[in-house]
Amino acid sequence: MLFVGVGVLFFVAVAVGDSLDVCLEDMGCMRGTVMPGYQSGQFEAFMGIPFAQPPVGPLRLKNPVPNEPWEGVLDAGTAKDSCVQRSYFAKEWGLMGVEDCLYLNVYRPKNRAEDKLPVMVYIHGGGFFSGSAHPMVSGPEYLMDTGKVVMVAMSYRLGPFGFLSTGDEHMPGNFGFKDQRLALQWIQKHIATFGGDPKKVTILGHSAGGISTHLHMISPNSKGLFQNSMSLTGTMFLSAMKTLKDPLSQARRLGKELSIDQAETLSTQDLAEALRKVCHKKLLISVDSLKVWDNMPHVTSLPVVEAPSPDAFLVEDPLDAHRAGRIHEVPWILSLSSRAGEGSLFLMRAFINPKLRAEFNENFLEHMALLLNLPEGTPVQMVSEILDAYDFKGDSLNNDTMWKLAEISGDFNFYYPIYETISSYVTYANLEENPLSIYIFEFVGLSSITKFFAGTTDDYGLGAVHMDDGLHTIRIPISFDDFPKDSEDAKVIQRLTSLMTDFAKTGVFHEESTCKASDFNDQGMCKYLHFGGNKEKYLEDIRNSITLTAYPIWKKLLA
Repeated sequence: MLFVGVGVLFFVAVAVGDSLDVCLEDMGCMRGTVMPGYQSGQFEAFMGIPFAQPPVGPLRLKNPVPNEPWEGVLDAGTAKDSCVQRSYFAKEWGLMGVEDCLYLNVYRPKNRAEDKLPVMVYIHGGGFFSGSAHPMVSGPEYLMDTGKVVMVAMSYRLGPFGFLSTGDEHMPGNFGFKDQRLALQWIQKHIATFGGDPKKVTILGHSAGGISTHLHMISPNSKGLFQNSMSLTGTMFLSAMKTLKDPLSQARRLGKELSIDQAETLSTQDLAEALRKVCHKKLLISVDSLKVWDNMPHVTSLPVVEAPSPDAFLVEDPLDAHRAGRIHEVPWILSLSSRAGEGSLFLMRAFINPKLRAEFNENFLEHMALLLNLPEGTPVQMVSEILDAYDFKGDSLNNDTMWKLAEISGDFNFYYPIYETISSYVTYANLEENPLSIYIFEFVGLSSITKFFAGTTDDYGLGAVHMDDGLHTIRIPISFDDFPKDSEDAKVIQRLTSLMTDFAKTGVFHEESTCKASDFNDQGMCKYLHFGGNKEKYLEDIRNSITLTAYPIWKKLLA
């Protein structure tokens, strides 16, 4: 089968084994297959299930439409291609994927002890411009080894296809999030047929997937579609995220870049229709024009606030809604990796490329402002003030300064935003009924996502990097060899997935790592589960310390 993945194009055979038949009410029958687990046995897989009509032609850049029944028996033994994308994390910004991509995969244990198992719905990361639900990228093997859950992974539209908007009904935007919501609605209707419990649905995701789960907690029209949430290494408070205040200007700018006649003055209806007719490759490449330097700003595919309607996803600024308590309170888990490791996500590309590093250092303070995702127009004096707060000595990115700059980047891009998420939430949430749990992942294993983001396996002493917990939650065979089954990494996988699947069943992650509002006096921190150690010895303990060196500056600039 031809698989178009994140940064790689190759042939791979997937899931060859015994066939299985499942019939969905009002839709049709499908034939699945079995897949081998990582540590144990086999599980059943039903892949490439259409939950929406193909978003092409007149349905491009429109809200998703539920799929229609099919005739015959659907081949659900192989996964579908990824959504069309251009990864700005990759060394070369290649184009890959297809527009007809709104499919999901359902995985269930082969031997089920219970009639209805909890359901874990994985929303992939990738900055809203890349990523895949394909098992080569979002592999279910680690979670399925537990035998405790049904897992679903869904695709959603990315980049301009998922987020372009004219700010009105002609191209309302938030299509990627609405794809996710439609998949969640499909799960409510059909997952019981696969042995899943629609009343025990946990949404989870890393990075952009974590931001997505947070937004579903805020979106009025997602209420009731899930009972637990896991926002891993990402919430809407991340410094790279915001709502796009003037989406029409961005749409007109891309229209002009695409040589659409009179793009700056066309009616929104005509502009939307013109964009629907553009070659998909040209539309994807047009987003390059939104970059200020190299791949910065990192995220340009952003949510928008819509007028209230039955189809709207966001009807107010999500940060305002979160702070005011207009959020679906459910048992919730948030996570982080090490400070320098989180920050390296935005730093490594410039550091390892001599040409980019030289360009970065030519305008060091200006590029640091981009790296920290500071608001447009932030004076360079403020960047200097931030660096002074950390007692940073130097005026360039180099071997001696990289680690300290990565820590600062980690604080501004991840630690402060997620601390703000937690500390504001606990002021109103009913934590007795809906516990909030945190874990910080600093285990340094045999492999790191650094290879994925930076194209290098070199160890720069950064600790666990952004999404290294994801590497121990989902299998990513497109980029990583399996961990030896007797390794410390394998122990971490078993421990983390066991905690997660127990949470999906009970709503409790770890009894000793639940938050209380009183923990946050004087910028304190609640108890959290700490994954530590390394490939020689995995260690685990409960901690409650966090460093907030320049949090007041972040709060002044970005909160």
